[in-house]
This record gives sequence, C-alpha cells and structure tokens, in this order.
Amino acid sequence: MAFAGQARAQSNVSIYGIADNGVEVINNASSALGADRTLARLSSGNLSGSRLGFRGNEDLGGGLKAVFILEAGIGLDTGNSLQGGRMFGRQALVGLQGGFGELYLGRQNSMMLEWMSKYNTMDNATWSAKVHDGAFSDRMDNAIKYKKKFGAVEMATYYSSHYNGQEISGAAKAGRQYGLGVQYRANGLSMAVLYDQKQGTTAATMNNADKHLTLGARYQFGKTEVLGGYLTRRQEVAGAADVRTDLAWIGAAYQVSAPLQLSASIYHTDRKNSDQDPTSIIAMAKYALSKRTDLYLIGSYAWNKDSATPAQTLGVNGFNADVAAGRNQLGVMAGVRHTF
Repeated sequence: MAFAGQARAQSNVSIYGIADNGVEVINNASSALGADRTLARLSSGNLSGSRLGFRGNEDLGGGLKAVFILEAGIGLDTGNSLQGGRMFGRQALVGLQGGFGELYLGRQNSMMLEWMSKYNTMDNATWSAKVHDGAFSDRMDNAIKYKKKFGAVEMATYYSSHYNGQEISGAAKAGRQYGLGVQYRANGLSMAVLYDQKQGTTAATMNNADKHLTLGARYQFGKTEVLGGYLTRRQEVAGAADVRTDLAWIGAAYQVSAPLQLSASIYHTDRKNSDQDPTSIIAMAKYALSKRTDLYLIGSYAWNKDSATPAQTLGVNGFNADVAAGRNQLGVMAGVRHTF
C-alpha cells in the first residue's frame, strides 16, 4: 500500500491492463476418441493478451527520461500466469529515452512482435499471422534494444544473450538472438523490413540457427486499410539439410461505422521441397461499446493436405495444435475485451 500511495503522489507511475475472454469452438480437434471431435472452451486473450502492467518515467532534464515497464500476462480462463509462469512475462525492462533515441534493457518484445505483427489485420491476436509462424509473438529475456527515429524513418536493433532463460557458461552462443530493422511511416503508408536470428538454446544445439527476413506494408485510405507481407524463414540444423519456409499474407479492414469494424486476411505457408503447404483465412467483426470495451466475433478456417503429418498440419491455433493430422479445421470465437 505504501508503494501505491507513493506512485500516486509522484504522478509518473501508472497501472494499466487488458481483460479479454471469450468462448472458442473448433472442429476436427485431435482426441483419443477420434479425429471428428468438437472442442468448446473458454479462451483468454483472443483479441489482445490479458495483462496487468505498471509503467512509469522520470524526467532527468535536458530531454532525457528514465522509464520502466513491468507487465504480467494472465489467463482469465484459469487465473494462471502466462509466458511460462513468469511473474512479469510480457515485459520487465528499464531504459532511457532522449535525443539519442531509446535504449531498453530486460525482458522485452522482439521487433517481430513490436513491428511486424502490426502488418496483418489481426495484429497479435490468438488467430493471426503467428498461427503460421510463432516468431510474430517472440519475447526475449536478457535483451538490449535500441531505437532511433529520423523523421518518418525509424531504425531498431536488438541483442539477447539468451532469449529464453539464463546464459550458459562456456556456451555464449546458446540462446543468442539479434535483429535489425527499418520502418517508414507517413501519410497513411507504413512499410518495414526486419532481419531476426536465433541460435539453439543449449550447448549441444547452439550452432543451429533460425533466421527470418520479413517485409510488411499497410496503407490507409478513408475508412479502408490494406495490409500485407512476406516472410522467408531458414532453419539450419547441424548435420541436416536446411529447411526453408515462406509465408505470404494479405488482408483488409473496413470501418463500417464509428463502433463497427470488419476485417479479413488470408495466409499461405509454402514449405520448400514439400507439397504440405497450408492456407488459412481469418475474418473478424469488432464492435466498440465504448472507448475501452469491445465485443468481437472471429472465424477462421485452415486447409491442409490429407497426407500431412501432425507436425505439418495447421489448425486455427497453429501447427499440431488441437487439430487431427491431415484434417482441415474451422473455428469460431466470440468474446469481450476491456482495457484500463
């Protein structure tokens, strides 16, 4: 309680959050009872991850500010902490902002999450581009990030000494993640390109690499916005052939009225040297009851080849996620999101 009183007195610390919960129904769910099963459940964070956060800043003078963010992910369906049970699993960082740019240290979003997820209509919703590639929701432990704006252009770079857990003595390369990107935003047009690379997380796998090169663009004209992008992923594993996967997507959003927005996107994954190339489509209607409370209805359909293995089968929640091998899947979710 003393902390809360002090935060109010200083007027530079704020508490914020999102509560998002709904009902999800999917068919062809994987089950010991057979493939043709329907799964219905409460699902948290469908449109935006449910969270509770603290952020603040201190004016140090001369245009320099100290900032911090502590942000916890919460599953409203169970009350559990998310992000592997971390207390502040979404973000836990401190930094400086000034004329030199922005510098942040701690657990934080990669630029795949901060920038590139914004180039699809669903942003970082449960059903979005991250269904095809989980890198769109990457967060990094032990990270340093630097950003600098030059008019309409922003540059960003980041480095993590181990993106998922503690560094390993004698294996400095293990878990290393780094990236570099440039983004342009002006007159309704946004474009970005980002390179991201992660190394294997153990001493035995640290020479394996997971590389992403991602491009995105979005343009708004009147009540309509068009968004799209292209991603090339190369997975390099010692002693095995490289695996390349490309992802392309395009979508649009239309503001029907002040409270009602409609949007839809189509995503296609191309597995090189394989005919297992799944496609999904996601459509959403979102209705604002107020500036802070929305109702949403989302539908998604994923197509697969009959011969797809479990690891190659795309469900509405991702590869090999609650979907029977080789089956297509339809999903619907409806819920409410409240921000504070």
